[in-house]
Amino acid sequence: MREFAFDIVYEPGADPVMDVFIEYPTLVAEALHGCVTKDRFWRIERLIGPTAALDAVERLRLDETVRTASVTETDCSATRFHDVLERSDDERVIYSHVENVEDGESVQTLAGRYLPHGSLYCTTRRENRHSWRIFVKSDEKVGLLYDALGANLREGLSFHMGHLGEAERWGHDSLGSIALPPDQRTAMRAALDHGYYRTPREITLDDLAETLDVPRSTLSYRLRRAEERLVTGYLGETD
Repeated sequence: MREFAFDIVYEPGADPVMDVFIEYPTLVAEALHGCVTKDRFWRIERLIGPTAALDAVERLRLDETVRTASVTETDCSATRFHDVLERSDDERVIYSHVENVEDGESVQTLAGRYLPHGSLYCTTRRENRHSWRIFVKSDEKVGLLYDALGANLREGLSFHMGHLGEAERWGHDSLGSIALPPDQRTAMRAALDHGYYRTPREITLDDLAETLDVPRSTLSYRLRRAEERLVTGYLGETD
């Protein structure tokens, strides 16, 4: 199997959904997309971040008057269905189904035109960047998609090539992975990098808190919450 990876970078004001990510740098979204036919697609997107940012994205997703999918100058006309599968203060999971796409072009419609049906997309949104990884049986026509994206993006969007090659670590960052809120992820990353989880420990909780410039109690709480979330996600819910 082959993987085509690229980024689309958005300037402020170019897309209302991406503007939320630009405004809230700690907001992160990971999604799986499926191409059923050239004009029918589904997406499951998990968003982790501040409540205000999640609320803003949810409002935009459920507002039928907001057109955000098209990457060309013409808006997409389509039948859309959205449902919020999970909702909490720091996480949302939103399912979307889009069909009868006409007029404007999204990445999915362009890919559906040139790539085999059934291709799988894995995407990440963070700040001004929407990163795409497309999993295909053959890269025979990937060049056509590359040309279409590079030549037809609307004003305020730019295309950045990643790579084309054998698919590797496909499941590592998939939607099914265990996600952490940004503050907990930052705390756990720092703890790992500074040797807090090594035996013997290479840094104390007090020193780590000083390094991160947060109160010791705050750091301890974030690490405990992150550890609980990881263990629960790995072992499953317990009675």
